[in-house]
Order: sequence, then C-alpha cells, then structure tokens
Amino acid sequence: MRFSTLATTALSATLTSARIIGISTPSTLSPNTSFPLTLITEGYIQTVADIAIAYGFQLPSERYPLGFPGSLGGFAKSAYLGPQNSNTVGNVTVNATVPAELASQTYQGKDVVLTAGIYSIYGASGDVGVYGWNVTVRIGEATGGENVSSVEQAWKKNTVTPVVV
Repeated sequence: MRFSTLATTALSATLTSARIIGISTPSTLSPNTSFPLTLITEGYIQTVADIAIAYGFQLPSERYPLGFPGSLGGFAKSAYLGPQNSNTVGNVTVNATVPAELASQTYQGKDVVLTAGIYSIYGASGDVGVYGWNVTVRIGEATGGENVSSVEQAWKKNTVTPVVV
C-alpha cells in the first residue's frame, strides 16, 4: 500500500515538473511585426523556474553557420516568463517582435539566425544557468510559413568563477 502511494506521488511530481528544451517559430519573419516564439517543453525530474527569455538576430557566417556561440546577435529583446510561464508541462508561447532594422538590404530576403537564451533556476539547490537555442529563419515581406524548431541545445552558460577579495 505504501509503495503504491509513493509511486503515485512520484509519478505525479514528475508529470508536473518541466523544463524548456527548444524553440519554434514561423520560418519567415517580417520586420516590425510580432510573431509567436514557442518554447518547447518536456516533463522533468525536478522543478525549473524559468525567469526570462532574451532573443536576438544575427547573420550566419561560413565559420559560424548557426550564429556566434553563446551570443544573441544584434537587436536583442527580452520578455519576463515568471511563475505563470515556468515549469509548465506543455509548450509556452511568447509574443516576440521582429526589429524594424531587419528591413534593411543587409537582412531582407536573407536567412538569419534567431537565438534565444532562457535564464533558469533548477531544483532545490537553485542551480542557475542560461540555456540557448537557435533556428534559421528568412526575413521576408510577411510572417508565416511552416514552423522551424531548434534541433538541440545550442549552448549553456552556468560556470562559476570565484571572486577573490
């Protein structure tokens, strides 16, 4: 009887905790418009508090076809996630904005890398990290097309450097 109750409780806890594992967005984005930036989630073994998302756009290069590692690129924007959009089983959609500056000839009609970084706090220990994902989108006349999703985590930053006094 105790095992059954414990197993049910453990299963319930697993199903109510989640973490972000990627991003998804329309394949074509139009400057100076809003678009749905979907945060893809999965069930996880511990609670994750997602605090905020920051995202930016950059041109791919031959050396860095998925954008410069650990960088959001230019035109960075952000949104608060907080408790309502955190540790949620089921994807979360943020209303994001494409910067008007992407209407220039440098970007218009070209593929750009959209990078998103999520500031999160993991578990009872409060392990802090920033986790990033990339997708390649086209800058066009209208936002739409099939959604493109990140394939894997692009980068993670959570190193600790002690301060020497």
